[in-house]
Amino acid sequence: MTAAPQITLLVPCYNAARFLPRLMESVRGLTRPFDAILCYDDGSRDDTVAVARSLGLEIITGQPNAGVAHARNQLAAAARTEWIHFHDADDLICSSFLERLAPACDAQHDVVSCDADWVDEIARNLMVPWRYDPAALASTPLPHLLRNSMGLNNSIIRRSAWTAVGGCDESLQMWEDADVHIRLARNGARFHHVSEVLTISLRHADSFSHDHRRSWGCRVDALERYALAPGAGDIAPALVHESEHAASALALLGDRPTAERALALCRRLGARPPTTRNPLLKLLKPFVPAYSLLRLQATRRRRSA
Repeated sequence: MTAAPQITLLVPCYNAARFLPRLMESVRGLTRPFDAILCYDDGSRDDTVAVARSLGLEIITGQPNAGVAHARNQLAAAARTEWIHFHDADDLICSSFLERLAPACDAQHDVVSCDADWVDEIARNLMVPWRYDPAALASTPLPHLLRNSMGLNNSIIRRSAWTAVGGCDESLQMWEDADVHIRLARNGARFHHVSEVLTISLRHADSFSHDHRRSWGCRVDALERYALAPGAGDIAPALVHESEHAASALALLGDRPTAERALALCRRLGARPPTTRNPLLKLLKPFVPAYSLLRLQATRRRRSA
């Protein structure tokens, strides 16, 4: 009989004192428990360390605050099991998470993932349903993950595969978790996906991710790097799609310089943005700057939505 995989829960913490008890309540409700739990305090200014210890958690302390990518890398380096799962302190985990995912943590796979819901913390209404195609992740994960970002809350990762790609890119303040999945796919990691919502991300007003301008800027940084990597021509359609998506979002946010960078990336990849079926916009494309057309298109779409 094959031994059950050993899996460590890794929790990066920054000012997480009010969230840790809630997370641990959901963790203790798991039908299959983690084999170990490890937290990293990234220079918190509240009682995170004291709260973690009161909950019986092992916690590493770091100073000064260096960002969540650094915290995750420190956690992965300290983990003592071959399989690791990162979970944000302010989110929830469903009771059957490990029961459903752990069986696929075997010699045939390097990343085992699930679907996720982003839910408003106060109203508890669904904001974003993150869904993935198991067949695409098994056969062609790289283009699928470029178009469908995956957070680390969603996955269990073989620690040796994590180490092979260098873990999180600490230069990215956001999108670092989506980026590491993309680099895992590019490095040949083998994915297995379970099409069930097994993790819940709670969105709240003071969340770091609400800085949309910075978030999309980090996304453009990552896309520019992917376009320079070997084999980028094979994923050019996905890179163009995501670059134009980023440019559209940045145009609505009024960040013209970063939007222009995304549009320039589209052109370097052989596209002529913006992509449109609107006859009027098609007519205007030779005469009106791409940024102006994209902003008009994005504004029209937002109003119609």
